[in-house]
Amino acid sequence: MRDACAGYSGMVSDAITPVPGTEHWSYGAFEFDLETGRRTVPLVRDDGTAAEFTVPELVSEPHDLQEIAHIVIAACERWENRQGVGG
Repeated sequence: MRDACAGYSGMVSDAITPVPGTEHWSYGAFEFDLETGRRTVPLVRDDGTAAEFTVPELVSEPHDLQEIAHIVIAACERWENRQGVGG
């Protein structure tokens, strides 16, 4: 069995860790699927709002995961703003 958390220097993969460069958002516990080689990264806001993204095993650098997290967080917040305006 390989170490699914290898390469995460500076990131805690089994606990809540703040997402650098964001306010009120944290990473949840990463999940790694050994069969597919995919990693799911949960994102949790202080108010309980949650999102997640799944990437292939080759996306493992903390900076890359942070950039993807920023994109997902921005999309989540845009979605909330749209829902609040007309929906």
